[in-house]
Amino acid sequence: MGDHDEPLWRQAATHTLHTSILLKSVLEERLVQELGILLADNEALLNVAHAAAPLRMSDIAERLVLSRGGTTKVIDRLEELGFVSRQADPEDRRAVVVEITPEGRGVLARARTVIDASLSEMWAATLSDDEAKVVIDVMDRVIAAHHAKDH
Repeated sequence: MGDHDEPLWRQAATHTLHTSILLKSVLEERLVQELGILLADNEALLNVAHAAAPLRMSDIAERLVLSRGGTTKVIDRLEELGFVSRQADPEDRRAVVVEITPEGRGVLARARTVIDASLSEMWAATLSDDEAKVVIDVMDRVIAAHHAKDH
């Protein structure tokens, strides 16, 4: 059964999924090659860096949509690289919070450059601004419909 037999909504969803997988693969490869970090590492660093207060491991897991074990592996790797540090939570000594280090902020800035260059190469060179606006609008509507269904 070829694409022409599929409903257009299914073709659009499938193309979106394939594009997402491709983007993640390219970004992961370039981050590993240039900075030695994974895409999940970058996401964790972004969340820790932009949080209003130091995050607990459970907060990071929720934001990354990872298991606690998966989150622990990410934070362990980032701590080993010197990009985050763990501290006792001042409000609850039994809990641990994670903070980004100056080295972590530096690698996050370099990761932004790598990601921007990769996305520019893959998107800016391929889409006009008007086409990009359509993609954003469509994705926003799909996300909004999903969130409306959940509430």
